[in-house]
Amino acid sequence: MTAGFEDFDRFLEEARRALDAADRPPSEDEPPGGRGTAADGRIVAEVSPDGLLSSLRADPRVMRMGLQELCDQVVHAVNAALNDLRSNLDARHRAVDVTGLTETLGTVQEESMRKMNLFVEEIGELARRIEGRG
Repeated sequence: MTAGFEDFDRFLEEARRALDAADRPPSEDEPPGGRGTAADGRIVAEVSPDGLLSSLRADPRVMRMGLQELCDQVVHAVNAALNDLRSNLDARHRAVDVTGLTETLGTVQEESMRKMNLFVEEIGELARRIEGRG
């Protein structure tokens, strides 16, 4: 009977690992941020994975722009960085193999039911042996 429990535990562990893998980003690296440019690359905005503006760099030549044009270009660069972040995060979420996870969990469920049925049969057989001795 112990072997049945070990197999059952092994299958449950496989299911747990599959769920953990699905919950984790595809790589262990820092999640991607986003980057956007404007004014022909003279303004560069970067956002962190949590969506906060992490850096804003500008070529000194942008100071020749009017104030409103400069503000518009900064907004454009930041929005481009946010769109890049959104695309990066969407790509990471699509990387999770939901079909494979579903198949693995289905296999684990079937195997666990089979092992549980064998366990119940073994308990029944043991009970019949005990009754036969008494």
